[in-house]
Amino acid sequence: MTGFSQIMNSSNKYATSSSVTGKIYAADYTSPTPVYLTTAVSAMEAAYTDAMGRTLPTATELGTGDIGGLTITPGLYKWSTGVTILTDVILSGGPTDVWIFQIDGNLNISSGKSILLSGGALSQNIFWAVAGTTTLQTTSVFEGTILSGPGSSSISMQNGATLNGRALGQKEVTLIGNTIDKVTVTPNSNLIVTKVVINDNGRTNVISDFPLAVGSTTVISGTSNSFASGDYEVSEITNSNYTKSFSGDCDSNGSITLYPGINMACTITNNDIAEVSQGSSGGGTVYGCKDPLALNYNFFVANNKALCIYTNTPVVIVVPSKTVVPNTISTLTSTPISTILAIPTTIDISTTVIPKLPKTGFPEGKWYEYLLNNILNIFN
Repeated sequence: MTGFSQIMNSSNKYATSSSVTGKIYAADYTSPTPVYLTTAVSAMEAAYTDAMGRTLPTATELGTGDIGGLTITPGLYKWSTGVTILTDVILSGGPTDVWIFQIDGNLNISSGKSILLSGGALSQNIFWAVAGTTTLQTTSVFEGTILSGPGSSSISMQNGATLNGRALGQKEVTLIGNTIDKVTVTPNSNLIVTKVVINDNGRTNVISDFPLAVGSTTVISGTSNSFASGDYEVSEITNSNYTKSFSGDCDSNGSITLYPGINMACTITNNDIAEVSQGSSGGGTVYGCKDPLALNYNFFVANNKALCIYTNTPVVIVVPSKTVVPNTISTLTSTPISTILAIPTTIDISTTVIPKLPKTGFPEGKWYEYLLNNILNIFN
């Protein structure tokens, strides 16, 4: 495409021009534009083949190729040669009526001449399948979709010519100060936004915890939504405990370009982030393990045992020496009981090392506390 002084959009998916209302797309723009253009071209070629392949025409060789001055009702019309419009021609019918013109040669409308519609006829229901070249001469007014054939076929609009419809050329379309008004209603795009939540690190959030939006419109996960073509941002209410990634037709930031009549999809995946040990500082944390009052504490400990091994500097408990005074049982023997039982008269556990206890709530803590308490009770 040349001559439009295009300004490329930052996405590189389309361009704009002061001469064009809307967007300009080209095959060498950023994906997915080339894919959709390929689809559009294939549809255009299929439409030409379909129109040319229609049988049982309403009339053949109408006006021997010169249809100027005629009033033509809906139907299928075929010419083995070219068609010229030297004076105005009227297409008369209702808003749902269809006209298909099969032209094996060229199509030409003279300068200043027009195709006129009456009875509610719509240009969106008029199709001109032309195997040769189509020429709309200066200031002429043409109605309908021109489907130009393959090979040398082209569409040429001369200065000031107006087309209410579409110019679909398989070779080229030449414009010189023209107005093309596509009067058909542009179909919306269908977009499905899908939320995926992965909880493989113990968190429990669900899809409904991440409200979704397309632009300013709230959407529901997995539901098809209709939007006008254009650029949109897919977003959600985020959660810092989850990572977020986009896939599908949207880019890594959630930006998406919706094309007319195209079904598109965007998926947002959230994956939970594992809780990380907070060491021995802040938040009531001690001994390398998270505060047991925290959410999912048990799961954290069970799956991160290496972070919860209490290897802090042990506590040395110094207990004063304790002397056992021997008793004498006169009726049995005068030997001290301590000697009979071989119990030392002095017990010194000044070198006994007892590690720090985990905080209340540690899954394996209760047996440890019970054991220590029983040891200490010996000396009470």
